[in-house]
Amino acid sequence: MKTYLPLAAAAIIAVLATIHLVYTLQDMFGRPRYFTPRDRALLEAMQTTQLSLAPTGRDFWSAMLGFHLTHSIGLLLFALLIVLSVTTPLPALRPVLIGIALLLTLIAWRCWFHIPLAGCAAVSVLLIAGWVF
Repeated sequence: MKTYLPLAAAAIIAVLATIHLVYTLQDMFGRPRYFTPRDRALLEAMQTTQLSLAPTGRDFWSAMLGFHLTHSIGLLLFALLIVLSVTTPLPALRPVLIGIALLLTLIAWRCWFHIPLAGCAAVSVLLIAGWVF
């Protein structure tokens, strides 16, 4: 088994998740510049509009930053699970992790932009090459 390939996959996910986390925190506690819409009027509208799901809850901008924050944490946990599946005998977890990587690649292709798409595709290839072949 090529253990360095899944570890490289975990490193890619951890780096992307850490960058995402830092950008989210900078938008949350500083002047928004990473996940903000280019149209400043839209940012103001997001900051004054509540979600339909929770009309008395937080504004849309705060909710979106919370989604980004939990997304970053989830990706860091995904990287940790990959490392744990390499360092401990958890072979049953490997197909699940490959499936998650493939699902993230599909979501990145459909919803995100080229950097996360390339990262998720590379993670998928590395996990398959390390654990299947």
